[in-house]
Amino acid sequence: MAHVSALALSLVLALAALAHVSAPANAAGKLPSEKQWHKDVARVMDGSHRYIDRATRYSHKKYAINFDIDNTTIASHYRPGTAVPRVLRFARYAKRQGVDLLFNTARAGAPLKRARAELTKAGYRVTKVCGRKSRQEPVAHGKQRCRARFIRQGFTIIANVGNHSTDFSGPKNYGRAFKLPNYGGLS
Repeated sequence: MAHVSALALSLVLALAALAHVSAPANAAGKLPSEKQWHKDVARVMDGSHRYIDRATRYSHKKYAINFDIDNTTIASHYRPGTAVPRVLRFARYAKRQGVDLLFNTARAGAPLKRARAELTKAGYRVTKVCGRKSRQEPVAHGKQRCRARFIRQGFTIIANVGNHSTDFSGPKNYGRAFKLPNYGGLS
């Protein structure tokens, strides 16, 4: 009975979260101010700490969060190269709860090789980084391949954080999705 109640609560929370998943559209086609972007990111990430607490409460699996990099964990439009503050707080909280931090990026070649150092410099405690094999590999395929690789390595992906549909394409082999705003123009 407690299991059924927990499932019902999870469903209610998931439906409530859907109301927060997408940031407001930018009707004018212009990017919002940095302040507005941070507000929109905070709205999407609202409740993320409680989610981690619930997701890791009962079993002892190798839990992980799958993060996109560009304009998700590291700003690439506003203050390039710096951590996205609300996402960094979430990552640090999850790490303190024993959750591994996996980074899954569309980068390939030299930018991919620099990713771990950039993430570390921005304040992230990186467990693993995976990217496209080459620039010819389709982004969605690379993202799916990396998630599948992490799962084969024994990780249970309890959350997926990104800002493009390609971050969430393919099989839903992760728990909760946190889709950050990109306003049709932030990559």
